[in-house]
Parts: sequence; structure tokens; C-alpha cells
Amino acid sequence: MSSKASSNRSRAHPAARYEIRESVSTPAGPRARTLATFRVLTADVIAHASSRAQRSFDADTIRARAAALGVPRHERAAAATASRLLAQLRAGEQLPPVLAGELRAALPDAWAERPDSLAEAVDWIGVDEATHGRALRELLDVASRVPARPRPAALSFPRLSSTAGR
Repeated sequence: MSSKASSNRSRAHPAARYEIRESVSTPAGPRARTLATFRVLTADVIAHASSRAQRSFDADTIRARAAALGVPRHERAAAATASRLLAQLRAGEQLPPVLAGELRAALPDAWAERPDSLAEAVDWIGVDEATHGRALRELLDVASRVPARPRPAALSFPRLSSTAGR
């Protein structure tokens, strides 16, 4: 794994882009090719790089190197899987009763009394930082297009002055 040559950023710059590269020997000499480019290391990035690799691929070595470089990581596989399952269930897919029972048994009892407001936040649990950033930029873009109310010419309350009482 290497950081792009034009971007030698670390933890202080969250916009740093990283690459997982592979070196291959060819008749014309060694060649390196990019297997994946990313800002946050996720299981999907590792799977994508592994699928493109021509040689043996060691995900543990990639994770160790990423930790040494200070690469932001997102490894909440259970949260991502649960989010996908919720989306599938909301789309009308049915879960076999045996699996539903096992899921209920595996979840802690603390979730039995969840707040009503949690339902709106469920879609954001386990979402990577890049998705959060895109949503925030879109929200700020919409907010910047909302026209501001014009200020009235005359104020409806008297002006306060610290020198008026002297």
C-alpha cells in the first residue's frame, strides 16, 4: 500500500487518498498496478483489491500497513450487514422464522426498550465517513439555496445605547 506521490498527507488531512498496489514482473521489467484507491479502508476495499490481485493477497498485511500509515479504517462489518438486512426486510423480503428467533436471542435485551427516535437514525448506523460527508455537503448545498428573509427597514423595538442615560 502506498500513498499517492502527489498526496503525502497523514492523519491531519482526512482527504488523503491511498492505494493498494501490486508489483508484477514482466519481460519489460517490473510493473506496479493499482488494485484499489480509497480514503477510508473498509472490508469492501480489501475485497475489491483482492479480487483484482494476480498474485497471492494477504489482507492482514494490508491492514497492518494501513495501521502503520495511520489510514482511517471502517471495520464495522456487523453494522454493515445489519443495515443491508434491514433494507432487504423493508423492501419486503421475508426472514425465515428460525433465523428471526436466533437474531432475537443474539441481540441484547437493552434493545427491547429503544427510544422512538432511533428508527430515523438506523439508516446512518455503520455508514462510512465518506457517505456522511456527501450527505452533509448536499445538506449545506440545499441550505445555501434557501433565500434569507429581508431585514425590515425599521426595527420594532427601541435602540439600546449605553450613553443615553448619562
